[in-house]
Amino acid sequence: MANASQSGARGGGEKSLRRWSAWLLAVFVAGFLPQAGITAPPADGLTYALVVTGLDGDQEYGKLIQGWSKDLYSILKRDGIAEDRLFWLAANRQEGVHGESRREQISRLLEDLAARMRAQDVFQLFLIGHGSYDGYDYRFDIPGRDLTASQWNELLGRIRAERQVVVNMTSSSGASLLPWRQKGRVVIAATSSGRERNFSVFPRYFAEALQNPASDADKNQAISALEAFRYATREVARYYESLKRLATEHALLEDTGEGEGVREASPDNGQGLLAASIDLRRLGGSSAMAETPEIRELRAQKRQLEEAIERLKYRKASMNTEEYQEQLEKLLLELAKTQQRLDELEMKQN
Repeated sequence: MANASQSGARGGGEKSLRRWSAWLLAVFVAGFLPQAGITAPPADGLTYALVVTGLDGDQEYGKLIQGWSKDLYSILKRDGIAEDRLFWLAANRQEGVHGESRREQISRLLEDLAARMRAQDVFQLFLIGHGSYDGYDYRFDIPGRDLTASQWNELLGRIRAERQVVVNMTSSSGASLLPWRQKGRVVIAATSSGRERNFSVFPRYFAEALQNPASDADKNQAISALEAFRYATREVARYYESLKRLATEHALLEDTGEGEGVREASPDNGQGLLAASIDLRRLGGSSAMAETPEIRELRAQKRQLEEAIERLKYRKASMNTEEYQEQLEKLLLELAKTQQRLDELEMKQN
């Protein structure tokens, strides 16, 4: 009996090892070959990216949302996406914003991109802000009439690119995952369901993932959608642990067009192959020039200030209004100064 048990254990272990080997090989092939230009999409495929920032909400979160959106847009711009293929729509005008994130402008821009894009191109969509869920449909909070998950799905359905990445980094974003899944599309949601309604910090760490070489787990000088998802998920968990609070958001990834989303891609659930094959940022060349020690230090300082603002938010109920406002204004001022200095240095590097 012992021998049979040991044999079964060995057999199970061998099967598990074979599954892992096959999955890792697939990840390697999916990640390597597109960089070599010898599989779909062809070498002449272009990347189109759209960042959409919704309504700010209150003062504390508004500054964070705007800052994370700007970080993400700047990263994509530095990575070499041409101006006529990179767009940022936001509720508030600032440098780099292409237009207001109203329903009409979002629809018009996506229709324009749908007419321009080809099957071999790559499309990336990033949503940052607040979302809501009424038990039936997800809504992204924007100026004027909101866009529901089904309305987003109709717009996205016109995009012909065979490889797509849609990253919804809002509260309640988990409710958008199933409506948006399809073959050839990576869908990442900051929350596991529409019932996770609290403000999401996932966008901070997702943007950070694209700036931190530590995200490049396979050391191929590129950060894939899967690597960014894993880094952000890990850092979100660390953030809540540092506050000694239960996490109110649990990010999910779905890239088979058939699953319900997973917290961790693995050979057992079959998720992650497409996400591993689509790079969101390359670390070589001019992108690496911007990673100076001073810039890294400022980014770390910015992260600390943002986390301090959120810790203060949690303590608001136990503080008097005057003390709270005084501390908040001080943190926001320091954050603004840090962001301004960071912007100046990065502009010099470009």
